[in-house]
Amino acid sequence: MLLCIKIGNSTINLAFFQNPDAPNFTLSSFETKEVLKCKNKLKNLSLKNEMDCIVCSVVPEVANEFSAILESLCKKIIFLNYKTYTGLTLKLYHPETFGVDRLACAVAAYENFRDNLAVIDAGTATTITVVTKKGEIIGGSIMPGINTMNIALSEKTACLPVVDINKTVVALGKDTHSAILSGIVLGTARGIEGILQEIEKEINLRLITVLTGGYSELLSKYMKRKYFINKHLVIEGMRLVYLKNIKN
Repeated sequence: MLLCIKIGNSTINLAFFQNPDAPNFTLSSFETKEVLKCKNKLKNLSLKNEMDCIVCSVVPEVANEFSAILESLCKKIIFLNYKTYTGLTLKLYHPETFGVDRLACAVAAYENFRDNLAVIDAGTATTITVVTKKGEIIGGSIMPGINTMNIALSEKTACLPVVDINKTVVALGKDTHSAILSGIVLGTARGIEGILQEIEKEINLRLITVLTGGYSELLSKYMKRKYFINKHLVIEGMRLVYLKNIKN
């Protein structure tokens, strides 16, 4: 059995694979601030020393809180980082600062397509990661996530509210609510497409677009560019990284 723990800025996901050679998993999700509740779920598992674990965390202090529990629970533990064998090469100025969630997503997308890719992860941040058909991660882009912008507008202004991001979005907002939706949702979709056009000009390659992350389904409704979508690409990538490391 394999346990994949993805620790993000907003949520912690626990994905359980009965057979890590197959892509099927069961998922439990917690808000990142609910660390205690998540740790209690792990403590109550009856499968001690019967499973391996891979951890993908962008919040180091939270990942550290899981170390003792995982050591008592798992046979093998992999904490994903830029040195972990993934099959991809990080062609970046400072690879040690590259987000491990972006790395895991890139692994899954590349294994699926083996082509020039732009992986869009729509979560707390909206990130673009570019992978070439040679298996090289060559860069990307980072912008605030849809709900991050939603909350920031409310916190940093006197009169703007937090809006319901699941409402229908129109370009021409007729009130404050619809105007904010236009800016944060449609603005994100068009921003991604504009950045991708500029990247493709810079590298002279056409990129297949893959969407993932908690807001990927929302974002997909407003994308004009052709795309593929897998909301849990990071978990699939973690499973693949695990398999690459136990077989090497």
